[in-house]
Formats: sequence, C-alpha cells, structure tokens
Amino acid sequence: MNSFISQRGVGLVEVLVALLLLAVAVLGFTAMQMSAIKATDESLMRTRSLTIMRGGAETMRANPSGIAAFKTAINGASDSISVGSVSITKDSCVKNTSTVPIPADSCTINQLATRDGLLIKSYATANDITIGLVPDGCPGTSGNQERQCFVATWGDTTVALDDTLANACANANGTYKNGAECFIMEAY
Repeated sequence: MNSFISQRGVGLVEVLVALLLLAVAVLGFTAMQMSAIKATDESLMRTRSLTIMRGGAETMRANPSGIAAFKTAINGASDSISVGSVSITKDSCVKNTSTVPIPADSCTINQLATRDGLLIKSYATANDITIGLVPDGCPGTSGNQERQCFVATWGDTTVALDDTLANACANANGTYKNGAECFIMEAY
C-alpha cells in the first residue's frame, strides 16, 4: 500500500512532460514552415523578375535603335515621358477602339521604345519589383556590342551597383551584396 501512495501524481507528471515535448516539436515545425514560406516567396520574386527582365531584353533586341529611349523610360521616375513634343505613357502607340494619345501607325522608334520601357516598368511595379538598367552598361564587359545590365530588386534593396550604399543590389564591380534581394541580368 505504501508504494501506491508514493506513485500518486506520477502519471500527471508524465503527461505534462509529454505535452512539453510536443510543444517543442510543434514550435520547431512552425519555424520550419516559416522558412519554407520565405523560400517560396523568394523563388516567386526571382521568377517574376527574371520574366520581366527577359521581356525587356527581347524588347531591346526588337528595337535596337531605341535602346537609349528605352533606358531613359526604365530608369525614369515618371509614368509619362516627353519624346519630342509628345507625351508618351504606357498606353500610347496602341491601336484600339478607344481614343489614344497617338495613333499606333504614327509612333516613332523612340516613342515606341519609351512606351515599351514604361510598360515594363509598370508591370514590374505592379508585382512589387523595382527595375532599372545600369546607366554605364555592365561592369567588367567589353566588346563590339554594348551590353546592358538589367537590375530587378524587391524588398528594401535598391537598383544600384554601389560600394557605399548598404542596401544596394551589388558592388560597383557587379558582385552581389550579402542579403541583397535582387537579380542582375546581362542583355545585348
């Protein structure tokens, strides 16, 4: 009878220890789920930015005479850019049934390139991505063809290749900075 009295409450302690172990396991699983969600989000942003940059590269290849206008539109802060005496938006130079600022058949090469740049920038912004072209071309490249570097960033990272900015995408030589949330793509 004495051993029965000394065993009282042991079952409750065992249950409490088991619940404690279960709580630790559930917390570990929750942390693992959060890491998986973060990795999925990062992958989604990389896929989106790569798709946008590929579209931009194809646009530049289709209209090589308008690369300077395209670069100005991509790097500009405005949603409307004056090309000559005409103000171009992402909806300019498109034939449709509604009234547009410029009929599609009367747009110049630079007006089309500006429109394309504004359209790509608008699509990137709608997907929480900031996109730009490096002003001086790609660092460390040379050759007959001028190469352009697209930079797509998200989060707190800025579209810059700068040694001094802490939140820049990469250093001036083109190497990614630790913790930067960005993608750099060479296009020619």
